[in-house]
Amino acid sequence: MIPELQKNTLTFKQKAQIEVKNVFETYEYLYSLNPNKDFSDMDEPVLKKIQFTLMNELTGYPNGYRSIPVALQDGDGYVSYQPPAFNEVPRLMQAYFSWLYTSVTGYMSPYDTTNANLDKKLHPLIISGITHHLIGYIHPFPAGNGRTARAFSTLVGLIHSDLATIKDAFSVEEFFDKRIEDYYDTLMVATQGNLKPFIVFYLECVNASLTKVLRQLQRYDRIKHIRELLSRGHAKTMFELISRMDDGETFHRQLFDNTLDVSSSSIAKNITKLKELGIIKPGNARGEYIVCIVD
Repeated sequence: MIPELQKNTLTFKQKAQIEVKNVFETYEYLYSLNPNKDFSDMDEPVLKKIQFTLMNELTGYPNGYRSIPVALQDGDGYVSYQPPAFNEVPRLMQAYFSWLYTSVTGYMSPYDTTNANLDKKLHPLIISGITHHLIGYIHPFPAGNGRTARAFSTLVGLIHSDLATIKDAFSVEEFFDKRIEDYYDTLMVATQGNLKPFIVFYLECVNASLTKVLRQLQRYDRIKHIRELLSRGHAKTMFELISRMDDGETFHRQLFDNTLDVSSSSIAKNITKLKELGIIKPGNARGEYIVCIVD
């Protein structure tokens, strides 16, 4: 892609700080919207505001859709994808938002609200995945298209009422980063006309994110229950120490020896109690234990 213009020369640290601030502000704005109740909460002005917020203070390009040609390059500097010409962007984005309205509501336009075609409605997660691809494919902005695609597709996914209830805990981007090569490979295949691999990849990441949220909720309930069982005493103190660890994390009983002013036999007795509750299990080495609050 052509180099991004910057209003001022920023250090790496300054740029990182601005990026973090922009992401925080973007998702704060995003989570204030209710696309499952009001379509106007994910229309064209919302998309442009998301891109502007993400890229604020990072580039010197004018706001709104691009008026310049762009090209995506691979690691060797060769052009790997040539997005549509900039003068095609307004028409393509208008077509996208028309498709989005129909896919969400079943109506062909906001002016025809009497004859819904249920066959035109798609599942919110499918709409979200296609949205992610199309924004990347059209590349409507001079900078920040990837970030904008990820943020706006997350917003579109919140059409699903269940996702809307956990919106500040739900994040697909984390799982994009964990499978970054699959992310770029399937997106590139999608630009060549085969969208299926990317949609499958996208849904796998959504599933992974939802599974993480579910496990976090289960862990919260389990921790609350164990606290009630233990009520007080050294076992509860020991539990509070390990409840801050992740499941699967390994620790040594020396943690308890160094923290509690209590006899070794008392620690051993309470370790047995924690094992009986299924909170910890023996590790591979002597005195080693593994956290298993949910597992």
